[in-house]
Amino acid sequence: MIWAKDSVFLLPMSILTRYFSKSDLDEIKSAVGEAESKTSAEIVPFFAESSHHYKEWAWFGAFLTGGLTGASFYTAQKVYGLVWNHEAMFAVLSVWIGAFLGLGIFTLLPKLRILLVPKNSKQYFVELRAKEAFLEEEVFRTKNRTGILIYISLFEHFVRVYPDKEIARVVPKSEWNEAVRLIVEGMKTGKKKEGIVASILFCGDLLKKYKIHAEKDDKNEISNEIRDGGKLL
Repeated sequence: MIWAKDSVFLLPMSILTRYFSKSDLDEIKSAVGEAESKTSAEIVPFFAESSHHYKEWAWFGAFLTGGLTGASFYTAQKVYGLVWNHEAMFAVLSVWIGAFLGLGIFTLLPKLRILLVPKNSKQYFVELRAKEAFLEEEVFRTKNRTGILIYISLFEHFVRVYPDKEIARVVPKSEWNEAVRLIVEGMKTGKKKEGIVASILFCGDLLKKYKIHAEKDDKNEISNEIRDGGKLL
């Protein structure tokens, strides 16, 4: 996570450099500056690889694999007419072996683990993390409460736009759907940078449309870099 404090930008931006080149990051930063030149708002793009570790779902994976191996043992026994000494013990043992294997697999393979997570649970953690990011990045600390957080959670495939209260008061919530769509479309087509840039520029035009104009003494209150949400999985 990168906080709004300038000193934090000295840390390696490992997640960002995994998905974006330096020229991509510079282009995103330039897009923020261009969009903000049309308005008094401060736009804060935030890129997270994931919004939660979902480690608790590894236990659910263990439950599934334990049940699967137990059912497989029972089925094989019935189909092939196998007769075992201490049959009940072997049945229980097959369940435990499957459960331990499943726990190891889903613990070590986070991309597989996240497939077990229901959509509403992913949405809950994305919403929670986005609100934390809004506070941590101090998006609310603008002169006229005109900050905007664009939160992107890659593995969950969710994007959220959170405007501060003065913008939310003027711009209808439905207007942000296009900003979300542009990023999602970019992610789907392998054009992450292009989608983010297009979304940022759209936000600038949208704010201009709703007459949130730049003031004469307008200052850049929040840095223009895209924030690194870190690795949670």
